[in-house]
Amino acid sequence: FNWLFTMYRGRIRFELPMMWTISFMLTFVIGGMTGVMLAIPAADFVLHNSLFLVAHFHNVIIGGSLFGYFAGITYWWPKATGFTLNENLGKWACGLWTVGFFMAFMPLYVLGFMGMTRRLNYYDNPVWNNWLLVAGAGAIIVLCAIGVQFYQMFASIRDQKSNRDWTGDPWNARTLEWSTSSPPPFYNFALLPEVRDRDHWTDMKELGLAYKKPPKYQRIHMPKNTWAGVVIGGASLVLGFAMVWWIWWLAILSSAAILGAWVIYAFEDNKDYYVEVDEIEAIESKRYTNLDRVNESAIDYQESDATTISV
Repeated sequence: FNWLFTMYRGRIRFELPMMWTISFMLTFVIGGMTGVMLAIPAADFVLHNSLFLVAHFHNVIIGGSLFGYFAGITYWWPKATGFTLNENLGKWACGLWTVGFFMAFMPLYVLGFMGMTRRLNYYDNPVWNNWLLVAGAGAIIVLCAIGVQFYQMFASIRDQKSNRDWTGDPWNARTLEWSTSSPPPFYNFALLPEVRDRDHWTDMKELGLAYKKPPKYQRIHMPKNTWAGVVIGGASLVLGFAMVWWIWWLAILSSAAILGAWVIYAFEDNKDYYVEVDEIEAIESKRYTNLDRVNESAIDYQESDATTISV
């Protein structure tokens, strides 16, 4: 219900991240409901090891994970890369994925009720045939959706100059991470924002303060990059592997590497630096120059559109 009430009375725009999110909600809720059915002992006794279980599992994994991943990747892609993904191809991929998924896995629920089990290398019940053909057609549609996604990625990278996100806010968002350029500078914010409301970025846009260049900057205190995190993370992975398989000598070595990296880093003095004002001004000036160009283009477009309407 929290997903529905997040959208309730909101100004919903059916852009690509929202479409992936709605597909996620539909598939995940169905997967959750069928999971509750399997929690009933009598139903689980009948459906255990059947294709009903396979359909339920994929409803949860595809809906709960994959569609959510696609929504998140689409939403955050312009902030990370500086250009948006192709919207039209993305909507085709979303539609094909959703239709193909339901065609592929809804028949498996029916087959599970009919008694078809998992991991069969052949079947001799002709009643199952039509349902399996529908599921196979759905799998082909999913394959087409994956192909469209690969082409979407290729076309988006190819056309990235025309799909540039100059404003840093391609979704007209509400929170402050969208007030930076895309991708954001290494120091994130040129000036530390003073947050006065939950939707501070929206308030700034409504008040006309969003893209005003500050009169002056201050140098920014930054941490230096460090090798310690990579070493500790890699050694922790090795330690986990060694503990699972009882490789004690490897566990001792990886533990020593973790402890050694932590001790060495703890005694390092040169851990931070300052970004000087001149460097900040140079980076921010480029951004505001691009914003001015976008604003001029928008004004020219509005004027030409108004002229066309009047004619």
